[in-house]
Amino acid sequence: MNIWQHCLISQRKFGGQPQDYEQVHTFMDSSKLFFYHFKHRALLHHLFGVELAMRLFGNRIKNTDGKMVLVRDIAVEHCKEDLDGKIPTLFDWFKDSPSFFSTIEVPDIQDNDLKEFIWLPYLRSGIRGSLIITCSDFGIHLVKIFLGIEQAISWARLLQASVQVKEVLPTLQLHHKWQYSPQKEELKWLESIQSS
Repeated sequence: MNIWQHCLISQRKFGGQPQDYEQVHTFMDSSKLFFYHFKHRALLHHLFGVELAMRLFGNRIKNTDGKMVLVRDIAVEHCKEDLDGKIPTLFDWFKDSPSFFSTIEVPDIQDNDLKEFIWLPYLRSGIRGSLIITCSDFGIHLVKIFLGIEQAISWARLLQASVQVKEVLPTLQLHHKWQYSPQKEELKWLESIQSS
């Protein structure tokens, strides 16, 4: 599904206007800017991605109906819509990752805020391969969003020959239908509103 389709579904579920939800859905799909393939979902379509959305936008937003909507609920629904109703963890995505993922190196980081952010995927999952989220070109993007441009430049310099997710994600094996199947009910609903 594309961002606008997610926005339309959010409007149906939470009220307001589709634009009320655009920032959250744009963030959840920002990994498409680095790898335009459904495997991009491994980078943010999980509970850690939901956590990051909450860090970025706060606990709730107010829609144009004046209703407070939990960012968590918007991000969770985004995952469910793209992943056949599932809300996976990092472990669900990376437990079977190729051996290359487990060899991701983390440079020595002096700044405590940057160090904590970079290691968060590992701390949430216990799987070294999940560090592809922060130890890559996509990770530099996330650092810019959450810690600012100076930290992003510092992280890019530390990474040197940065891992590019477009080169690594194709090797991620998908073993479950939810990893590549959108929620059929939502697709049917989108088709019904397009034909009316």
